[in-house]
Amino acid sequence: MSGVCELVILNGVAFFVGFILDYVFGEPPETIHPVVWMGKLINILEDFFIIFENRFIGGILFWLSVVFVSIFPVIFFLFLFYRAHNLFFVRLLYVIFSCYIFFSSFSLKSLKEHALRVYGALESGDLGRAKKLLSLMVTRNTDEMDEDKIIKATVESVSENFVDAILSPMLYFFLFGVVGVVFYKVVNTMDSMVGYRNERYEKFGKFSAKADDVLNFLPARLSIVFIALASFILKNGFEEVIYTFGRFRKAHPSPNSAHPMSAFAGSLKLKLGGSSVYFGKVIEKPEIGEFERRACRVDILNSLRLLEVSAFLAFSFFTFSYAVVLVRCGSFA
Repeated sequence: MSGVCELVILNGVAFFVGFILDYVFGEPPETIHPVVWMGKLINILEDFFIIFENRFIGGILFWLSVVFVSIFPVIFFLFLFYRAHNLFFVRLLYVIFSCYIFFSSFSLKSLKEHALRVYGALESGDLGRAKKLLSLMVTRNTDEMDEDKIIKATVESVSENFVDAILSPMLYFFLFGVVGVVFYKVVNTMDSMVGYRNERYEKFGKFSAKADDVLNFLPARLSIVFIALASFILKNGFEEVIYTFGRFRKAHPSPNSAHPMSAFAGSLKLKLGGSSVYFGKVIEKPEIGEFERRACRVDILNSLRLLEVSAFLAFSFFTFSYAVVLVRCGSFA
């Protein structure tokens, strides 16, 4: 069997086990979480580059430095693997390493738990606690939100994170293995930390934000396939999903966010979007969907059902794709 086919087998095992680990256990502890380490690296290097007079150039150099420091150890590990891949112990080490990296990059259970905490606070009538918990999921100001806006913001976060935290890691791990998923997560983490339109990051974080837009471009558009199929399975209305997606998929300042959001809006029959407060400024955004009903707490639960089924459909698709590649490998053996 060729080295490429052997790598596909090992990646397929890591992909399958990593998904199951996340679904059962959720995020690993912060002390050994690669994304937490990425965040610490970003904080350290930011101080070196944000002092550049030309903040845009400083932001590019910052981005390149963080990517290099994050990717180099992974490439070095892969080099060692290729040098000794015939040894069983090395193969086992590769699977464990790849599984752990993929498991750490994937956030289905964590996303569900965050949204359920907001739901639980609303159910207990503690609006203040719901706002505080929601602030851990979104960058917008939650202080002045009423229950309707809290529910919608939670659903919007769930829909956007279907791409950022689930589909994109799956796609980049499938296409490029552990290097691909590490590259995606470091770019995505940089965007979440410096990709803001405020005085500090408007220019410095612009390249990081654009890089994240590029990487999520394909997954955001692919998301409609899984969300629409999940809506069909859940009997939420396949036609409404397709119509709302087609009508509102570009109704957002971000080139990607409205794609999964519009699909969720159509499935839940809930209008999303609208104005929000970011860093003390009111930002007007288009509304997504043509539904007039007021949001209710069960919409959070319904969005999580839609998320979970969509995630399992994506998992099934990529698992099947691994199997197809392996069959092709066998036919050329």
